[in-house]
Amino acid sequence: MNNFRLSKFKNKMLNIHRTIVYSYIKDPKIKGDIVKYGKSRRQYYKVYNPDTSNNITIFFVHGGGWWHGNPYLYSSVGKYFYKMGYSSVIVGYRLAPFYRYPSQIEDVFTALKHYTENTINDSIIVSGYSAGGELSSHLVFDTDRQKKYNINNNNLKGFISISGVLDFLKCKSSYSKFLIKNYIYEKEIKDTNPINLLDKEVHIPIMCIHGDSDSLIDIENSISFVNKVQNLDKNTILKIIKKAEHEDTIDIIRGNGNKYSKYILDFIENIESLKQKES
Repeated sequence: MNNFRLSKFKNKMLNIHRTIVYSYIKDPKIKGDIVKYGKSRRQYYKVYNPDTSNNITIFFVHGGGWWHGNPYLYSSVGKYFYKMGYSSVIVGYRLAPFYRYPSQIEDVFTALKHYTENTINDSIIVSGYSAGGELSSHLVFDTDRQKKYNINNNNLKGFISISGVLDFLKCKSSYSKFLIKNYIYEKEIKDTNPINLLDKEVHIPIMCIHGDSDSLIDIENSISFVNKVQNLDKNTILKIIKKAEHEDTIDIIRGNGNKYSKYILDFIENIESLKQKES
């Protein structure tokens, strides 16, 4: 047991080191523009636009258990997509426990609305890591809020979840249960479960990536979410990374990526080809 805890502690320290290196030290010449979308100091996003950008923007919602994290800590994600030739938006939002559900969801919708009203790019792939997976799922599948915020869902071309919290009831670790209750009052958890957003048919490519050794957010989050998709087809993809802990999967989209980055790049390229067929 002590060896297990020591291993987890070492993994967390290594992840903190990687986060600092990738976000603040590596690729220092790649700068993102900061855009405010609200009055709170948390309500901003960072935009990365390469000189020769493709026709798709990655709209990324950071993780942190709904209570920590910011676009600066996830600058590495913007830098990665910049190097791959894609524009990206790294979204910040107000944090628990001072702001609880649905404040975070309202923030990411406001940010998406602000971005779409101030850009000519009408092709967006929404992505999120960990708690950001839950928030980003609302952007794509919460049709009521899409109408409320006047979001044209025809502009949303795909959804990528990386170790996402997609089914509250599949979160088994005591810490993940604490984080959810810190975000949503316990009596509301069942009714606000993101997997419930799939009660209607969805017509958008979906990719869920998860590590099979994730001790924080159980892999069943991604498995149950994918299985819930009513019109399951070749465009709904589940990728399982063997021996990957929760913190390992984000390495797919920072630095120069790794061998699993191909999953996401192929997914994006497939969306690009579908877009070309439509036009």
